[in-house]
Amino acid sequence: MLVKIQSIDYRFIDWIQTHLRHPILDALMRFMSLIGNCGAIWVLTASALLLSGIGKHAAFCVMCALAVNVLLVNLFLKRVARRPRPFANREDRDPLILAPRDFSFPSGHTFSSFAASTVIYMFFPQLGVFALVVAFLISFSRLYLYVHFVTDVLISIILGVLTGYAVCRIYFDIFLDVVVESSSRM
Repeated sequence: MLVKIQSIDYRFIDWIQTHLRHPILDALMRFMSLIGNCGAIWVLTASALLLSGIGKHAAFCVMCALAVNVLLVNLFLKRVARRPRPFANREDRDPLILAPRDFSFPSGHTFSSFAASTVIYMFFPQLGVFALVVAFLISFSRLYLYVHFVTDVLISIILGVLTGYAVCRIYFDIFLDVVVESSSRM
């Protein structure tokens, strides 16, 4: 079963390499991956939300979602799954960026992007649509650059969305309880 899944994974990312590669896309995908490094674009977005004065709750939730990414993806799942990167088993393909040294599954770029963009969407739906487009481009860049398998990205999208949603639900429940409790004392 896993061999068949990996075979499908390779067919998809090899198709991207064969049919979609273009110098302009190479540059765009490198840039999208770069802004996703360490959740940089999402940390900057959280900072902008905080400084705007209207997004402090969203900023807090984005940072919580990114913290879950570090704990769950980087410190736990990658170490347990230990899935090699696509280029590690293929001598005929090289990544289009400096080769990552950690494991492939799950995709930290994708997880953090969808966790953060889901939070943004839950607070600010119009801005959230834009954030989700950025998250998709960052995720696709990881396939295009040959550093992740399709299943790494798809499962990371699901985990990221669930994390962003869970962080917001927990925050709303706690924050709204505190607001209701303090207003009932007045």
